[in-house]
Formats: sequence, C-alpha cells, structure tokens
Amino acid sequence: MKKLSQGVKAYMRLEEIPFMHWGVISRYNFSEDKIHLIPRKKWDPLSAAPIMLQDASGRLVPIGKWKGHFSYISPIRGSRPGGEERREGSTSDVFREIIEGRDYAIFVTVDANRFDGVFSTEPVMNEIKDAYAATIVNRYPAMVRVIDSELERTLRMRIEDEYTRIAHGINLVTFPVSKYYETFSEASVESLTWLFLSLIEAIKTGVDDARKRGFSLIPTYVFFNIGSLAGGTQPRLHAQTYIDLNQDGHGAYMENVLQAFDTMKGKCHICTSRHDNRIIFENNTWISWATSAPRRNFHVRIAPKRHVERITELDRIEITGLAETLIRISRGMDKAGVAHDRYVLIYSNPFGYNSFFHLFIDFVPFEKIGGIEVLDSVRVARIAPEEVARILRSAMSDG
Repeated sequence: MKKLSQGVKAYMRLEEIPFMHWGVISRYNFSEDKIHLIPRKKWDPLSAAPIMLQDASGRLVPIGKWKGHFSYISPIRGSRPGGEERREGSTSDVFREIIEGRDYAIFVTVDANRFDGVFSTEPVMNEIKDAYAATIVNRYPAMVRVIDSELERTLRMRIEDEYTRIAHGINLVTFPVSKYYETFSEASVESLTWLFLSLIEAIKTGVDDARKRGFSLIPTYVFFNIGSLAGGTQPRLHAQTYIDLNQDGHGAYMENVLQAFDTMKGKCHICTSRHDNRIIFENNTWISWATSAPRRNFHVRIAPKRHVERITELDRIEITGLAETLIRISRGMDKAGVAHDRYVLIYSNPFGYNSFFHLFIDFVPFEKIGGIEVLDSVRVARIAPEEVARILRSAMSDG
C-alpha cells in the first residue's frame, strides 16, 4: 500500500485526535461525560424482525441478524461543516483546505491509487492538487471506526441491549480535486469517471481491510446528497459511502430488494425488461428509464446493461458510461425544471451475501412529501412515468 509522503506538511498523533473525529474513540479522547455521544445503531422494535433462512430440512431458522428500520444516532454529525452547529447558509468548501494541505485528512485513495488503510489513525496535511479525485475518511461520521479494545468491552456492557449496538463502520467521502462543480450537470465525463474510480478503489480497500479483521457480512451504502434540501452540507459535489460493520443485518428496503431479486433467479427483471416508452437515455453500457412505481416525481432508474452485482465490478468503460449517463440525465432534469436538490442512491449486493442481484441506481429529485408517504412505503405521484420519460427525452434532445 502506497503511503503519503511527498507534500506531507504535518501528522496528527493519536493522542491529539478529538473525540469521534474520523470515528476514533481512544483512551486519550474518551471521558465519562462523553458516553452519551458514542454513536449507536438502534433497531425499532415495532418495525424490525429476525432474518429467517431455510436450513437443510426446509425449516425457517433465525440467523442472529435483523431486517427492518434502524437509526444511526451520532451527535458528532451536528459538528460537521455545514451541520446543525454551523451558521445557517454557510457555503465554505472544506475540501479546498484538504486539497491544498491546509487541513488534516485520512486519505484512502487518491485517483485510483490506494494510500492509507481505512482503519488508519494517522491524519495528515498533504497537498493533492495534481490529482483528479480523492476519497477520505469522513471526519464527522455516523459510526465508530476505531475504538480501544478495553474501552469497547466496558462500553458494550453499558450501552448495548437487544435492539441497540455501538454503531461500527467506515464512512468515506469522495470528491473531485482538479475541478470544482456542485452538480453532475457541471461535471465533465473525465472528471466524474475519476471520481468513481477513486470511490470504487476505496470501497475495495475498505472491504479488504474489514475482511482481514474478521468481518464477513458487509452492507455498503453509496449515495450523493446534492443541494442543501437533500442534505448536502458541502457545496462541492461529493459521494458518501457507509460501510456497515455491525454484522447485525440490513434495512427494510434492502430486504425488500433482496427478496424481489430472489424471486427472479434465472430471469433477471432488469436484464429482460424492455421499459417500452419509459426509456429516457441509453448508451453502450447503461440504460435509464422512468421507474413504473416512482418514489418521487421524476424518479429515474439507471442500470448497467451487463449483469453485475456490485459497483466494484464495473470496468473502466462502464464507469465512463455511467458518468455520461448521470450528466445527461442531470442536464435533462435542469432543462425540464426539476428541483436541483437531488439524491443519487446506488444499490449493490452487500459484500458477503450469497444473493442474486443486479446493480441499479436511483436518481431521485428532492420533494416535499405527505403523511401517507411517511406512514408507509408508498408514494402518491402526480406525473405518469411515461410522461416523465417524454418530458426528459424532449429536454435532452434540445442539446
């Protein structure tokens, strides 16, 4: 693994890392008054249930994992730049300070090159101005990344119960270095390709490092929050990756997706569906369409034409095709007057899961929703998917 050396201006020692910065809890930064600030993963007893699998005799037996609704409760998230404790409307670009070596970071990948491991406790100031993209450990994460073993044993006994865990995991942030842009519409195909190359190599690094530590079931969530209404606290476009190392299951929506794919074995719905007049854009490697049961108006679904299970399985040509697809759809939404605050949600088969799966991406504009839509997994859409496709195709055909 290549270590950052050229351009390093300063190293931060473990004893200097503040409590929960970069997900670190150590004997140097922990004190009794911080116990309520330790991130927790809490399952909702009214909407979570054990995952049951068939044994050799066909009986359904629990495997010690959950499915349903859970929350990561992490007060340090409110301290991040643009977070609840910062002044409202702040648009400072904290990534610029990291790029120029004026602030500390733990670099996992720069471009597609691996640097520090995901469990590093050595933040550095390092100039990376000549790079295209970088992935760093999130300084204000939702989960604990590194914790002293003695502290962990004691705190587990005090915090954990049937529905509560100390939240363990790796939170990564990937951002463009050589170019500044706030949306996919402003990005070039080359720049966005490098962003995904850095992100994918960082995920591979994270999974490799986690497996070396004995983790086997690793749900990995990749997403973009674009715009403040969609939760984007930084203006520079960036991806976030949550690598959950709790080994205790997954959410209700992922369970629904896994069960849906399980019924498709031998005939993948994404591979075989035509989508008819709902297709919006396609190139040699990707296809996008207005989904038939939208989660929001103008919800667009994107999938690789090749049957791949995880984002880490994409080759360079497919990554470039994905960059082109996201840019074209984003620009089409802009021209159609769709809200500029958007989510891009990437669904991959969790690492360690022996499940049938086809990678897909949901491009979802921010939208205020009603009570029925909070009450259950239901949406009331006011625009038919076929009309969404027509509007976006027309907007994109205008150049």
